[in-house]
Amino acid sequence: MFKKFIIIGAGPAGISAGYELGKAGFEVKIFEKSSSVGGLAKTMKYDNCLYDIGPHRFFTLNKEIENFYLEILNQDAIEVKRFTRILYNNKLFLYPLSPFSTILKIGFIGSLKITIDYIVSLFRKIILKKNPKNFEDWIILNFGKELYQKFFKSYTEKVWGVDCKNISKDWAAQRIKNLSFINAILSPIFKIFKRKKIKTLVDQFWYPKFGAGQFYEKIKKKIENKNVNFFFEHELNIIRHDNYKVTSLTLKKKDDLTKINSDFYFLSCPFTEIVFKLQPQAPKQILDCCNKLKYRHHIGVKLEIHGSLFKDNWIYIHDPKVKMARVSNYLNFSKSMSPNSNINPITVEYFCYENDELWNLNDSDLILLAEKELRLCGLLNKKNFIKRGFVVRSLKAYPVIEMGYEKLVEEIKNYLSKFTNLVIIGRSGMFKYNNQDHA
Repeated sequence: MFKKFIIIGAGPAGISAGYELGKAGFEVKIFEKSSSVGGLAKTMKYDNCLYDIGPHRFFTLNKEIENFYLEILNQDAIEVKRFTRILYNNKLFLYPLSPFSTILKIGFIGSLKITIDYIVSLFRKIILKKNPKNFEDWIILNFGKELYQKFFKSYTEKVWGVDCKNISKDWAAQRIKNLSFINAILSPIFKIFKRKKIKTLVDQFWYPKFGAGQFYEKIKKKIENKNVNFFFEHELNIIRHDNYKVTSLTLKKKDDLTKINSDFYFLSCPFTEIVFKLQPQAPKQILDCCNKLKYRHHIGVKLEIHGSLFKDNWIYIHDPKVKMARVSNYLNFSKSMSPNSNINPITVEYFCYENDELWNLNDSDLILLAEKELRLCGLLNKKNFIKRGFVVRSLKAYPVIEMGYEKLVEEIKNYLSKFTNLVIIGRSGMFKYNNQDHA
């Protein structure tokens, strides 16, 4: 019978596993490579403002998960009205797209092109029975080519660093399932009817009063010092195993190495790293599969901007002239994220690979770039000024759902599933682009 558990990573998946195991009476040790819990959903304080890594909203169709979320947060759970827009051609479009606003900003001819293209896509999908081969095909079949080029292509390629033709259709099916041209355009009209909620289009969501990370900090306080203990600034170094059983882990803290063992192990570190850290080494074909999989790194430029600013929770940047992909204002999530309504804690997001020029820019240059692009897109005016800023870099934040990834992931998972006391969890560990409620 397993009695002792080790969890690597104190993000949403790791800390949730720790909560459940601790509640069941098991002895649990959670090791985290950073200095705090929350992973990519953590919240940081800088001067008088609070910043998340990137924008987080909590919405789930699972009542058990929602009740757990609200029970942990208690009076610190606030309901936020969602307001997000798309920046295209220096104009802001409501998302979900409003038919009337879209016609006004794109013009009658542009809107007519969108409608005609959608009718063509319906013909191809229903009459010709066309099946999508990739992300681009999936979007065009569901929205039409014109809408795809205006409101999907640029942002998606910034995030993934891959041509939309080379992104798996699975990502579209997972992230925007149940969403179609009709839903996206006519969603404001459909609100008057009772319909099943589409997660992509929810108009309100839960959020902790003091940032997304507050939820995980509260879980930590609830479970630590009983039979659950946390160890920070420990990075997984080696996974030793014998006959498909993990026998010990070696963890690194600064220059010190510590060898630990347990009955069972939950790992939420990146999928490919788990394989690369195995001793003895994994078979060559498994290592080859890992080398073909990619992760996208995330850069969050945090800016304290003074003066009146946009009222969106976040804005998607569909403009190929700039490198930024999304801009969030945490003041519009919770007033407690800022000392007053004239100070806006902002995150400007960039996505890249480790050898990209962006990743290798120093922090001051990234802050200058973010300000330049915000002004170029008209999101800052002459009265706005930036008082201070800092940069957060997250390695391997997004697993890249590139064409052919499924077979590679399946082969690696089949190998790892042979281990009798090991479970991989979380977005990075499962190589799956999931949400907080999934984790």
